Amino acid sequence: MTTSVATTIRDATAADLEAARAIYNHAVLHTDATLDTDEKTPDQMSAWLAAHSGRNAAVVAERDGEVIGYGTLSPFATRGGYFPSTEISIYIAPGAQGMGVGSALTGHLVDFAREEGYSTIISFNTDTNIASIRMIERYGFVRTGVIQHIGVKLGKLVNLAVFQLIFTENLPRYQDEQDATA
Repeated sequence: MTTSVATTIRDATAADLEAARAIYNHAVLHTDATLDTDEKTPDQMSAWLAAHSGRNAAVVAERDGEVIGYGTLSPFATRGGYFPSTEISIYIAPGAQGMGVGSALTGHLVDFAREEGYSTIISFNTDTNIASIRMIERYGFVRTGVIQHIGVKLGKLVNLAVFQLIFTENLPRYQDEQDATA
């Protein structure tokens, strides 16, 4: 558990699902931070939490007993060879944006991913999401590409910028035919 500027970062629980769902659904309806166009149901959020355990962390940011953001590490892809990589996602409640909550979540998940032995974290950001891009760049993520006109959201074509953070200290465990599942 991490605490920053009166914000506590802790593992997500079933009791957090409605707050996380409200945060995500706001992003679905009002932003291009996600290209999802369908609001999540309670059942979908339960399945989401069940899929985020162990090295696929789900954490929440809490301030004064209220969940004001959440973040996850998710498999980049389901094929076994992608085991060393993870994808980070961060969502912040509208009233808590710009208050360091996203940074606290990102820092926590970056530290967690490093300790778990991941080789890299991938972050996909719509190229209009400048606040998120600046935040991940502060943590050392480097823009490695852009997928142009990948989707449409809020009536506009959207580009997806790809960012990557490599943990050089973890690379040797995946070299020279070592066990990638260790």
